[in-house]
Amino acid sequence: MVTYTRKIEPLPSSFVKDGRPVFGTFAGRPDRLDIRGVKNPYSVFHFLPVWITNLRIKSRLSVFFCLGKYIGSIDFFDAKLLGFSDVNFWDTESGRRFVYRSLMGPRKRFVPHDLNCGFCLNHRRRRYLRISWDKSHRKFSVLFELAGNSVMPSANAAFLGRTESPDRAFFTVCTPYPTTRRCSAHHMESLPVHGAVTVREKGRDIKVMDDTEGISFFDMSRYYMKFHSSGEYLTGLGSVNGRPVTFRLDISTQQPVDSYTYNANVLFYAGKPTPLPPVRITHSRGFMQPWNIQDTEGMVDLRFTPVSDSPNVISSLLLRAEYHTIYGTFEGALITSDGDKVSFKSIGGIAKKYRIRL
Repeated sequence: MVTYTRKIEPLPSSFVKDGRPVFGTFAGRPDRLDIRGVKNPYSVFHFLPVWITNLRIKSRLSVFFCLGKYIGSIDFFDAKLLGFSDVNFWDTESGRRFVYRSLMGPRKRFVPHDLNCGFCLNHRRRRYLRISWDKSHRKFSVLFELAGNSVMPSANAAFLGRTESPDRAFFTVCTPYPTTRRCSAHHMESLPVHGAVTVREKGRDIKVMDDTEGISFFDMSRYYMKFHSSGEYLTGLGSVNGRPVTFRLDISTQQPVDSYTYNANVLFYAGKPTPLPPVRITHSRGFMQPWNIQDTEGMVDLRFTPVSDSPNVISSLLLRAEYHTIYGTFEGALITSDGDKVSFKSIGGIAKKYRIRL
């Protein structure tokens, strides 16, 4: 029996009305994900005009994928004048890690607001990375051509979303921070994909991967950033009983006081989203030892076993951030809002552990 329920409301026309955020959990896909215009989000700097406080909004666009023997994540970070792209993926058979990173900038905006039609692009002579979507033509695609170096081989990938699939599902939330003056907005999608990833080792024959079916998790987030913030979030991707299953579980220093009513935890299964309660994430012996993830409602009981860590430190005049992207496996069970138990012994997942200082 499911004791935790969260009301899913129709999408608002805007996530900011009369200078105040519109908090809630919403069904469907918004036309835009935009939280600009909140009045006085930082009480210490109440004298600042809105156009200046808008500059404190940071954005992230991520695609997590599991395709054949490869699992990984593609991230675009938008800190206004400074942008950054990060590609991490692993060969699940050998455990080998592939990492490709690039700074981007300066540019007015890296992550677009439009969810009907848009793209995020990093185009360099040796690095090409593009995530694009078009609702009217029912298209979602991910492309990358990444030249190697003395350490990493070259890699390329192309996969398309199965936008007509009954297993596609959406989830959108706008949550307050400990103070209700500030907010964050998240739009997430679970989407089957079809394509291939190819790794080209220098001096060796190219082994082209056949096109295969997989699963992706799309995440666009915007948030009024604190000067200091840290957190952890986990994304699982796999298949249970022949149906795709993906989920996101998050904990951070910017969680709202009433996290039972407002949080971004979600399970996608059989084409339906289930809002999940807040969770506790513990790894008392270190973050490369098993993680325990549980809630108080009996809907989440998981164990994440790390396999490989991809650390990254970004340091500039505007930003200092430390990220860990960790590939591992999940075992345990989740409960849907219909009371169905989704159990698995081993599915792939990516954990992100971060600390940011502005």
